[in-house]
Amino acid sequence: MSVTESPFQADTCPELKEVEATIRMSLQTQSSGLQEMIVHLLQAGGKKLRPLLVLLCAGLSGGEMYSIKRVELLRVAAAVEMIHTASLVHDDIIDGAASRRGRETLHFRWDTKKAVLAGDFLLARAFDLLCGLEQKGSLLPLFARSVALMCQGEIRQLAGNYCWETSEKNYFHFNYLKTAQFLASCCEAGATVMKAGEGEIKNLRRYGFYLGQAFQIVDDILDYTADPVKLGKPVGKDLRQGTVTLPLIYLLRVDHRYRHLLRAASTRRPALAAHLQEQVDRAVRASGALQYASRRAARAGEAAINALQRFPPTRSRQLLKQIAEAIAGRVAFVKGQQ
Repeated sequence: MSVTESPFQADTCPELKEVEATIRMSLQTQSSGLQEMIVHLLQAGGKKLRPLLVLLCAGLSGGEMYSIKRVELLRVAAAVEMIHTASLVHDDIIDGAASRRGRETLHFRWDTKKAVLAGDFLLARAFDLLCGLEQKGSLLPLFARSVALMCQGEIRQLAGNYCWETSEKNYFHFNYLKTAQFLASCCEAGATVMKAGEGEIKNLRRYGFYLGQAFQIVDDILDYTADPVKLGKPVGKDLRQGTVTLPLIYLLRVDHRYRHLLRAASTRRPALAAHLQEQVDRAVRASGALQYASRRAARAGEAAINALQRFPPTRSRQLLKQIAEAIAGRVAFVKGQQ
């Protein structure tokens, strides 16, 4: 199953259209310049994975309460998508990316200062939505901590750029801070609005954690393998920026020559020469690193699915299972290249 197939379609979860409407309403502003940037962002669309997780986890644990809590859920789902979009705006600035989802990034089309402020505006409006909820006493601390962890993860990863000694343990810690914990928080938020029990929340956080782990590994694989047009953003940026992800960690573990080569090159200048990037890229593809990373992503996807087993076999559970399968399926072709 492709990541763009049924688990991510609006007709699978009709509430996603209402989430989009809530986002548009929340982001209206009298500043014409800011509104132009917001419209540009909203037109790019996106998979809406994070609001989908909020809604499906609420459906899984809420039962008849779902319709009663519908408005609150829409606000939470809109808030998490706005937080995510803000993080992408800021990530694109950090990465110097020219495109995202097939469109120019804000800082590329306008300028960095305006893009930073647009990202801040998204965050402010997201937390404003959360402030109006009955469960704000638990949701506000949850997402405040989650955003703080994302920032910590980005700073730590930047500090580790061109550090060719990065271990798998460190990689998975970055993975947790940048991606996995936020998806876990989205799952927890849906269950929290439904006033689910501690055990249900724990299992849904576990699902979100492993889903996020798989998602980030897949993203790191696609940076080596994907068509940038189909992916909607540039590829090869991790290696260009000295970001050490799981495929490269595997190569440096099984072939120490490249560790010495990269270390020697970095002593002369931090940025890697184009010919060296190409050489390392070919070595990653030939070493079995992509297959190894794909297996780790599949293992995380299976762990996410296992976390759902204690829930009754409802449509929400089936869709959550399909999401995990779809994410792992984005790199299923890699397994056949061994």
